[in-house]
Amino acid sequence: MALSELPKYQLISSELRSQIQSGELRPGDRLPSQHAMADGYGVTVMTLRHALAELEGEGLVHAEKGKGTFVSEPRSVRLEIDHLWSFAQEMSRQGVKVATEVLSIRFDSDPDETDRVRAALFLDDGVVEIVRRRSIDGSPIVLQRSFISPVAWQRIAHVDLATASLYEALAANVDSTLHRASESFAAVGLSEGDGQLLDTATGAPALESVRISFDEGDLPYLYDRALMLGSATEIRAERTLESMRLAYGTR
Repeated sequence: MALSELPKYQLISSELRSQIQSGELRPGDRLPSQHAMADGYGVTVMTLRHALAELEGEGLVHAEKGKGTFVSEPRSVRLEIDHLWSFAQEMSRQGVKVATEVLSIRFDSDPDETDRVRAALFLDDGVVEIVRRRSIDGSPIVLQRSFISPVAWQRIAHVDLATASLYEALAANVDSTLHRASESFAAVGLSEGDGQLLDTATGAPALESVRISFDEGDLPYLYDRALMLGSATEIRAERTLESMRLAYGTR
């Protein structure tokens, strides 16, 4: 469905949502009065209220009695999965500060996982595992294991992956530029080790994402397995009769 064919209230909410996510409208900003906004969009106040109700349901705005409607502080981090942005890139786009720690860099750390990764990346030799932990406001949110070939690692070993994007490092030093990705999701229970790294209990629920990234020659070059805390993760869908837009994120 083309954007112009959407109901008017969805067009308005989409525009306001984009302004909030881009930072044009920032937390604490007060929106114009409902009558002023309705006049500006050429709709009724009822239609405008419908759009605001949709945004309020997403936690993007809130109304204060006698004062107006304000942009809310982020209560959740939304990760769209209909594009190829990484977690760090998505957070940066939304203005969310993410702290990244490189916990370990190991060669052939787990035989079973190494075999899976080698098969997925068509490697004859071993693989290098890069383990990173992502935190927001000091709370661990994501545990990410990234696997690349030893040759690729040698070329990016000088890069500080606590501050730099792995995708960008590979593109700049290995000429592996992201073209497409295949990603799957599963609900899992955290192992004892992963629970400790995420500061939560063994067996706690998590959303596991497995992504294989392909370069412009359609060759797989990066295997990622990320665990997001179940207690801080939600999946949302926006549906029409013709399409569905799916997102997962932290809350």
